[in-house]
Amino acid sequence: MVKKNKEKSSNNVASSPKEVRSRTLKRYSLIVMLIMTVMILSFGVYVYMTTSYAHYQTVQKQNSASSEELMRKMKQMLDDEKTRLASLATPPPALEETNVSRSEELPMPPEQKLEQNASVETLEHNVTTPLHKEEEPKTPILSEAQDYEQNVKAAKTTKHSEVMRKTYPAGTTPRLAIIIDDVSFPWQTRLIKEIPYKVTPSFFPPTKGHPETVRLSYEFEFAMIHLPMESKNYSSPEPDTLTTLDSSDVIEKRISRIKAWFPHIKYYNNHTGGTYTADYNAMDRLIKVMKARDLLFVDSRTIGNSKVGAVCKKYDMFCYSRDVFLDNSLDKSAIRTQLKEAVTKAKRNGYAIAIGHPHKSTLEVLKDSSDLLEGLDLVYLKDL
Repeated sequence: MVKKNKEKSSNNVASSPKEVRSRTLKRYSLIVMLIMTVMILSFGVYVYMTTSYAHYQTVQKQNSASSEELMRKMKQMLDDEKTRLASLATPPPALEETNVSRSEELPMPPEQKLEQNASVETLEHNVTTPLHKEEEPKTPILSEAQDYEQNVKAAKTTKHSEVMRKTYPAGTTPRLAIIIDDVSFPWQTRLIKEIPYKVTPSFFPPTKGHPETVRLSYEFEFAMIHLPMESKNYSSPEPDTLTTLDSSDVIEKRISRIKAWFPHIKYYNNHTGGTYTADYNAMDRLIKVMKARDLLFVDSRTIGNSKVGAVCKKYDMFCYSRDVFLDNSLDKSAIRTQLKEAVTKAKRNGYAIAIGHPHKSTLEVLKDSSDLLEGLDLVYLKDL
């Protein structure tokens, strides 16, 4: 027994150094592997965190840029809407206020007061309910053409007042300007745009009956103002129609307001107005106000003895005048005949001005009559 223990003890002592080195080496290897594993894991975590943070920053920048672009677009939309709203007409004042101011400025005899009160009642009846017409009425109103024909019948003489005319050098291509009066509604402007050559629309000032004329006027490269003026032959006058009794102050307020509505329009022509344009003093007051505002008047010539030319000459202003009414009749063959007459006058005089109205028959004839206009330059009135 003692011998066996001695043998084991000697064996243990003999193997001890190797075992110690082996165990030590294993221990160090494990420590090194653990350290390397920890380092690799730490590096992986570092790379992952760095990449994730860089991606997060990129996403944040993209979101920030998108938000800034969205805000910019929204601001642009708001600015555009403010600009659009600023271009719209302000509502016209109550009709009663306008007529009260006139009666205060110009005292009238009892008979004329009664007539004016009756006309005010008619106007109030006509504009009580806004009309958004989308088609031509069954009985179209001929307005200027009707006013002209009745004035011609009532005239004691066939002699007409002198008309101002421009002259062009020989060889100049004849020019024709076609004006469409009474333009008030979107359906009319749509039909006018279908005409395949230049036509000049003349818009009514906005009223409760046709509130969109300011907006519609901006749809055209060139347009005019159709200024309502007094006529004894027209039973449906527009609100705030100028009368021969209006003072310079009344005229000035009316023209200033129209110019504020239509700052881009310089040319005005008369709606009916046979009585007004035949009154030298009334026209003198109007032309004086218009000249001070750099506005030009075009005479629709609804009466033979118009004083427009004489007054414009006094103020050293040129005045264009109508040569032909296209739609004295709404029969299409009659309208074509009148258009041929305008072409003949343009070729004879170097230019001509024809006036029509936004009746479907008139606009359809103009749309389909390019064959009648060969050899002419179709121009806006400003280009005559």
